[in-house]
Amino acid sequence: MLSETLSALAAAGGAGIVQAAGTDVWAAVRERVARLLGRGRTEDERLAQARLDRTGQELEAVAPQERAALAQRQEHTWQTRLADFLEGLEPAEQAQAAEQLRALLVPAPAGPAAQGRADNSGAVPAPWPLTGRSGPVSSRPRPGMPGRGGSGSCVRMEFQMLAGQA
Repeated sequence: MLSETLSALAAAGGAGIVQAAGTDVWAAVRERVARLLGRGRTEDERLAQARLDRTGQELEAVAPQERAALAQRQEHTWQTRLADFLEGLEPAEQAQAAEQLRALLVPAPAGPAAQGRADNSGAVPAPWPLTGRSGPVSSRPRPGMPGRGGSGSCVRMEFQMLAGQA
């Protein structure tokens, strides 16, 4: 059974994945989450990428009036996947994976890197927009994504409780 902190981390991760779908940071989120879940195993990473792709496609294709219900189901699905993933790890691996997942939830400083672009090191900061202790970080919706908000929209997720250690 997962600790309360790890359960909250899985919930925040599930919500973040769904919130990132359809934004300009989706490709970076997709890659980072797949890499995390794959844990160096190519086949597991491909499976995670396929699941993430399916999530993104479903959220893009859904009618606006059905978007909230689908998003809620997808958040639960990803929360469960992340919780199962964390629960299946040895304690040392679990702590490392929790730190990697936590890093996905931390907003990066403003600038080009904050839009999900990789820098020369290959790291991709700020995978999705969040509201944390320092205020909101906005993300532009991708063209063709009706119902995803307009200029100045901000996806909000509280993650203050995740500041503690797993």
